[in-house]
Amino acid sequence: MRQAKDTRKRFGFRAAGGLLLALATALVAGCGNAANEPASGGKAEAAGEPVKVRLALDTVATGSLQFRTAQAQGYFEKYGIEAEVSNFAYGIDTINAMLVERADTGSAADYALLNSLSKGDFKIVSTLSRETEESASASIVIAKGDDIQSAKDLEGKRLGVAKGTVYEYIWSKYLEAAGIDESKVKYVPYSTPDEGLVGMQKGQIDAVIAASIFIDKFLGLEGAHKIGDLSDANASISSYFVVQTKFVEEHPEAVAGILRAVNDSIAYIKDHKEETAQLAFDEVKLPKEGVLKDLEQLTYTVGFSQEDFDHLTEMKQFIMDKGILKVDYDLKEKLALEPLKQAFPDLVTYK
Repeated sequence: MRQAKDTRKRFGFRAAGGLLLALATALVAGCGNAANEPASGGKAEAAGEPVKVRLALDTVATGSLQFRTAQAQGYFEKYGIEAEVSNFAYGIDTINAMLVERADTGSAADYALLNSLSKGDFKIVSTLSRETEESASASIVIAKGDDIQSAKDLEGKRLGVAKGTVYEYIWSKYLEAAGIDESKVKYVPYSTPDEGLVGMQKGQIDAVIAASIFIDKFLGLEGAHKIGDLSDANASISSYFVVQTKFVEEHPEAVAGILRAVNDSIAYIKDHKEETAQLAFDEVKLPKEGVLKDLEQLTYTVGFSQEDFDHLTEMKQFIMDKGILKVDYDLKEKLALEPLKQAFPDLVTYK
């Protein structure tokens, strides 16, 4: 049975269950806010020159489609934003781009973000997605070989993991639920899903967590099969939009404009899934059929709730207890919610 932990419906793994979306998520889902209108209803900085923003976007899962759509539909321009897009494999890579000042903004799932907040001077300005039952069941654990039929068979096996991403957290929680100590498995790191595919094909990886369009690719390997999904996981995955602190301080109206543009984009995607899937193919070569399936399960959002903060606090404690987070910090000081309050005051319930 699934067990709700809070109003966002977190779900727990059982011994036979097992992944994520997103981030191959990317990216993961939640309460839709696309119908909300901007508080001021006006353009962020349209009265003056457009504000240039360097957006770092991921290309796995659904490839940051709310941002790509906002650019394609002219929503950024509408709110006085000149968007410059750079593509990276995972959300953690967009954060790394910010750390070396190659980007003004990035987005990442909670685990990767929390591990990076102490390394750079950037702030969380909004939640981008929250997990739902549908998104949890859409991420699965795939094993290769007849000797792995359930989670308990993973002891002593080689588990593929995209290092620095939320998949590290998911594997940890999955093994914990299955009663397997992490010291009893070997993690095999890879940088991209395609690298993981090659590793499993060559017999260097016994199991992976797959999501989105990569599920069919992994299942297409000889001897590969599903052994579980995340619908029973004792874990919840969210993703967040982060902006360089200096940029937030110098251009709060522009940040509000970005959020308004993304909100407009969410509304567009809801009613134009075919066009959005075509955009995903045109820009980052994601197969249309796979994207269309993802769009039925994902619910993009803009906002920040008390539950979002509590979720981040809980996960931060987990990675601290595991010894993964080396430098502690005050999570409250990593929030910059004023632009969000300016754009959508009703969508900020965090106190």
